[in-house]
Amino acid sequence: MNRNLPNRNERGAALIVVLMLLVIVTLLGLVAMREAILQERMAGYTIARGYAFQAAEEALRVAEDFAKGHPAIPTSGCNNGVCATPATGQASLYETQSSFWTTAGNYQNAAVDPNGITPKFSLEGYGTKSASGTLGDTCFGDGCVNAGSTVRAQVYRITVLSQAPNGTEVMLQSLYQAP
Repeated sequence: MNRNLPNRNERGAALIVVLMLLVIVTLLGLVAMREAILQERMAGYTIARGYAFQAAEEALRVAEDFAKGHPAIPTSGCNNGVCATPATGQASLYETQSSFWTTAGNYQNAAVDPNGITPKFSLEGYGTKSASGTLGDTCFGDGCVNAGSTVRAQVYRITVLSQAPNGTEVMLQSLYQAP
């Protein structure tokens, strides 16, 4: 026996609903992927900053060893990574010259660290201090206060710049009294 079912008008609403759900799920997936990629980038930059910081600390120790040799401080400008003492009230050369870290003679390269980072360092004369370290017995720039001690130690300001391959930069500064 053959029964014919009555024709119903099919509208295709299910197809449209499923396609809309598919678009929504795809958009949610893309947003989640974008978020994961952003988190990976942030983690990468954090790791690069850590490597650059470690290289800068290593270069700081190299610069301190260099300062132990009491390098001569030029009267103006920089020579072989040693820069003149800025006059009272004036900024350092690395602060005023945009090309400071790309001009030879202004800095020295420290050894390349295992991550391929070559930090740079520069020393500035920062005055002298009595060997006893008495307060008020310090000479900065061109003037001395209570300069009773004849034995003086040179003080250097060490500035280190470390750049990771991805462009992350770390700058460290330290005052070092050369023994």
